[in-house]
Amino acid sequence: MTGIETLFKEYFVRLTVYAYPFVNSEEIAKDIVQEAFVILVDRADILARPEQVIKSFLYTTVKNQCLNHKRREATAEKVHTVLRAEEEDSVDQLTNLIRAEVVGVLHHQLSTLPDKCQHICKLIYFDGKKYEEVAKLLNISLNTVKSQRQRALRILKSKLMPILITFFRILFI
Repeated sequence: MTGIETLFKEYFVRLTVYAYPFVNSEEIAKDIVQEAFVILVDRADILARPEQVIKSFLYTTVKNQCLNHKRREATAEKVHTVLRAEEEDSVDQLTNLIRAEVVGVLHHQLSTLPDKCQHICKLIYFDGKKYEEVAKLLNISLNTVKSQRQRALRILKSKLMPILITFFRILFI
């Protein structure tokens, strides 16, 4: 058995136990310890020194590798957080844009309705009035309010459907 194999057998478990609290993962701790031995092999000057120096080098290297891992993990988390925030922001911006466009189209189409239909729709949908309140306010029958509302919705549906279909085709195809 070579000197490095002896060192590996003697210190691998100890160094893994030492690394674990830093990284909270046995697999990552083992990987870090293996990396420390790779670094040790590349450092012939350290291998030629007494075992106490080698042991100190291994513990220091493992600690530094653990800290590097934590830094990389924190940086990756920051990047993911920023990317998630940008993605959410993009979705919010797109949602706001869609909402603004739909409201704009709806308002434009509402303005093309006959005056009576337009007025009744605004009172019901924008002012939140009940049918009875609208009838009393405009001094018309409840059935007139309902029929004018139905007429307005039928007209809006016929005008908005082609626009919405085109809009969704652009958005989703």
